[in-house]
Amino acid sequence: MVNGAPGSAWAALRSMAGVDTLELLGTLSADDPTPVSEESLFDLASLTKVFTAVAALRLVDAGLIALDEPCAAVLSIGSGPGSGAITLRQLLLHTSGLPAEGRMWRSGLRGAALQRAVVAADLVSAPGTEHRYSDVGFIAVGTLLERVSGRPLAQLIAEVAALLGADTLTWSPDPRHSVATEIQPHRGLVRAEVHDELASALGRPAGHAGLFGTVHDVAALARMIRDDGGGPRRRVLSAASARMLTVPAVRADGFEQALGLRVRQRSWMGGGEAVGHTGFTGTAFAVNPHTGDFGVLLLNRVHPTREDADVTGVRREFFAFLSPDKASDPLDGDPQRG
Repeated sequence: MVNGAPGSAWAALRSMAGVDTLELLGTLSADDPTPVSEESLFDLASLTKVFTAVAALRLVDAGLIALDEPCAAVLSIGSGPGSGAITLRQLLLHTSGLPAEGRMWRSGLRGAALQRAVVAADLVSAPGTEHRYSDVGFIAVGTLLERVSGRPLAQLIAEVAALLGADTLTWSPDPRHSVATEIQPHRGLVRAEVHDELASALGRPAGHAGLFGTVHDVAALARMIRDDGGGPRRRVLSAASARMLTVPAVRADGFEQALGLRVRQRSWMGGGEAVGHTGFTGTAFAVNPHTGDFGVLLLNRVHPTREDADVTGVRREFFAFLSPDKASDPLDGDPQRG
């Protein structure tokens, strides 16, 4: 336990009134005494989805794809009634009707065959009718972006990272700087490899999980959201696209959903108007768009096991500074699933 949280590692950054405070605790692994540093790479898990959403909105800004036109003209997504009507907006809002998880990897499918099967998954509901947080949907987003742009997803994300100043964001982390995640029965200790089983089976960059980064890489993403799409080198997103990341469009269970980000998920953000995202491995960030304050909290809560690894209270306490006057609001929702 580090700072009361399961796992061995803790990297946190609070930004209040423009002043950043960094906190580094613990070691890279329970059996590796190397201290956590500013260069330590965490498996960002579902924070990958936010970087993917930014890449998608950049292509929208460039006029290469429209949010509300059926994706089927470029890529067939899903199977069953209504699948031909799925739009990029629905994928980014988790309202496409696709299932939450792609379990096909359990049958032994790997690589390109697995990717095709996941993207073609049977719909669980009609597009646009229900919010269902979906890894499958963001795998489809990544595949769609590659088709539209003619470029690999890794290259699109690298461009986003360069504009953000997230200079150590990577799909291929150096084991010497990587924070360990879970000891899995079929893989052993997972370190410098993606924890997510589906992403691992795909064997290539995917839109839902697989990025590794430092606390500063995630802070760079938070600053861009705070700054309405501005970046340290040049603009990352148009102001209109950046606002779509923070303006809720769909009511979900315990929060509201904007394009790629959750809004007012009080179970871990406290009260107030914060927007952000969590990752299954223990990662999280949140931004208060009104004050400009933000926080990044990177943990490896699944190390050495995901059992009894609840960090809801730790997150809630950490992010309470974003809305201290409302931190005692009623709690709802389940933030643990990345």
